[in-house]
Amino acid sequence: MTARIIGIPKPLTFRSEKLRRAVAELPCVCCGRVGSTQAAHGNEGKGMGMKVSDAMLAALCTFCHTELDQGRVMSKAERRAFALEMVAKTYVALMEGGKLEVVK
Repeated sequence: MTARIIGIPKPLTFRSEKLRRAVAELPCVCCGRVGSTQAAHGNEGKGMGMKVSDAMLAALCTFCHTELDQGRVMSKAERRAFALEMVAKTYVALMEGGKLEVVK
């Protein structure tokens, strides 16, 4: 009897180029820097070759994004809390800037 290899499909994850672009247009929600903002994904829940959902984006400049990803100053728990706070601030900035609205 030969062994069968069964692949495990990747879970479907929300992706939105429009949302990523809108987030990247914001100033950094951490330090306020303008012009070098990236749509930064949080790191919780990712795996090999997988990013978390685009619903978990934070508008971070390149410096603050590096701090989130590299964690030189923050512990893992602190980075996760920081990411959640920055995602919340990003959604507030998107809504208050008229770039995100709820459609019924």
